[in-house]
Amino acid sequence: MSNYLEVLRTALSGVSGRKTAKRHRVSRDTVSILLRYAHSQGWKDSKDLENVTEEDLQALFPGSSGIHGRRDSSYEFPDYEYVHQELGKAHVTLTMLWEEYVETCILEKKRYYRETQFRRYYHQFAKSKKCTIRLEHKPGLAVQVDWAGSRIGYYDEEIGEFQEASLFVAVLPCSNLIYAEVFRDEKLDSWISGHVNCFRYFGGVPKTIIPDNLKTGISKANFYEPTIQRSYQEMADFYGTVILPARVRKPTDKGAVENSVKIVSQKILGKLRNETFHTFFELWEAVARALEAINSAPLTGKNMSRWDAFLQEEKDYLLMLPAETFELSEWKKAKVQPNCHIVYQGHFYSVPFEHLGETVDVRATHRTVEIFYHHQRVASHRRMWGKEQYSTVKEHMPPGKLFFVDWDRDRFIRWGGQIGTACKKVITSILDRAVIEQQAYRSCFGLLSLKDKYTEKRLEDACRTVLERDVRQPTYSQVKRILERNEDLPEAKQKEPSNKGPKGFRRGPDYYKK
Repeated sequence: MSNYLEVLRTALSGVSGRKTAKRHRVSRDTVSILLRYAHSQGWKDSKDLENVTEEDLQALFPGSSGIHGRRDSSYEFPDYEYVHQELGKAHVTLTMLWEEYVETCILEKKRYYRETQFRRYYHQFAKSKKCTIRLEHKPGLAVQVDWAGSRIGYYDEEIGEFQEASLFVAVLPCSNLIYAEVFRDEKLDSWISGHVNCFRYFGGVPKTIIPDNLKTGISKANFYEPTIQRSYQEMADFYGTVILPARVRKPTDKGAVENSVKIVSQKILGKLRNETFHTFFELWEAVARALEAINSAPLTGKNMSRWDAFLQEEKDYLLMLPAETFELSEWKKAKVQPNCHIVYQGHFYSVPFEHLGETVDVRATHRTVEIFYHHQRVASHRRMWGKEQYSTVKEHMPPGKLFFVDWDRDRFIRWGGQIGTACKKVITSILDRAVIEQQAYRSCFGLLSLKDKYTEKRLEDACRTVLERDVRQPTYSQVKRILERNEDLPEAKQKEPSNKGPKGFRRGPDYYKK
């Protein structure tokens, strides 16, 4: 142990700080601390040290004897339990707490520590209590997220080929708790699923999310007004958190996740580099096991793991998880067609007729399809899958004959009659088959527009061909297919085999005689 009294005597005798540190084998910072303390006490030379003991100077350098050590009891010792709790709150700094401590001591006419000593005692308190020192990162304030640059291979059983999976990484900077998960790609649904799963892993939601300016989540990078991708922003609103993208080309804004990417790349990707995974689920399980090993291992220089630090210091500061899990939605734009429907992935959803011809926003989840006009929801439908075509609300349809440019049943039948009798019958059949009349308008209009490409005569002949084939429910697609294959032309009809006689291939009795 250093003899601080001898060090101070040498420094006060006029020897430079560098030579004093070299002579007594201590750091120059130790010499500076002793000199500042001596000047604050009014000591100018070694004669003033006659009544000073080694124990008096030991208090300047807290050691293994405990946080209080052998300090001067005339100073008001701060309540570091209170200091540590207050540091967990947003916008609170150690300097702010020291100023409040000084104000209290002045009012009570007590001696107080300078800021350097105040900070030194707090560090010793945090170390003795195994607490996270909250000088740079507030507990529960932020989570930093990113994709790892390297990928890992696996055999994709769905397509029967070897593929590469991406690694999503998230970290809580205060406790350094890491979350990592593999995904088949880096698309929007994988990006948002990574956030949802990491919140579930943490058991709570940080107040802010700090991502990189990747195109998946940030539509337009701007330090002052970044444009967040709509589904990503919707996820943040659902969990009550805020997205604060890092600055462009400023990796220090998310230094914790950059370091975590390095850790998981070494301890997960590097560790699994020689293993072969026959399914994506095998890879997912291996990454989950490796992640638990990282979070359960003791931190360097500490007797606690990332999980221990998180449970003791950060978990209570996270926002509560909602009762339900966020459901990813997709946003698209669509135009309301003359039949009062919009088209989304091949299915038709009705919209109030007041919005005919307008462009609307479509929000689709796995269960519902919602339609918005100027940020106001005007329609909501159960999402359709498979062969189902129309979802129509009767109230959305126009009353009576009112319709966009007078489109109605009579007008389509009249148009069909102008082309020919067969076309009129096909139009009538399409209209009769619709549950709601307006659903058939699109097919009727498509059928009538075929005359522009194939002439009215060919359209009439194609409709007649469909009717001759005894099709119960003729459709636009059937008529179009006949025209594309030229089956309505006379020469094509002559080549058609007769419907009379046996159908299919017949081997005959001679085949079986063999």
